[in-house]
Amino acid sequence: MKGPGGYQRRRRGQGVGGQGPRGPGVPAGEQKRSLIETALLIALIEESGHGYALIERVHELVGRQVYVDPGSVYRILRLLEEAGVVSSSWEPSSAGPRRRTYTLEPSGRELLRSWAAILTERGNALLHLSRIAEERLA
Repeated sequence: MKGPGGYQRRRRGQGVGGQGPRGPGVPAGEQKRSLIETALLIALIEESGHGYALIERVHELVGRQVYVDPGSVYRILRLLEEAGVVSSSWEPSSAGPRRRTYTLEPSGRELLRSWAAILTERGNALLHLSRIAEERLA
């Protein structure tokens, strides 16, 4: 299955299919994952980081009103890595076991650029609909 930016993604029990950017009619869980994917790419464009730090950064970016499941973040990071959008390496830690540090690849920057354009279009459409709703409800 292809993710929003066209990268290859595989799910347990499913073959590889095709899907464009997530949009209306997509289940809320899919939209939430798309939000987390986008926030992860933004966090990684700022600096490389290990899982826990990235989870905290995603919380800062999307706000605490959206529950960010740490397990989901690690699964998404693994999918992004399989797609070649991010890479990882094990780093020693003075405070305990080694940590996996994730880095955004050039293809991840391009993916984020395409997602940003999609988000801008959707944001403009939502703002337009919100204004129409307010006018009609007034």
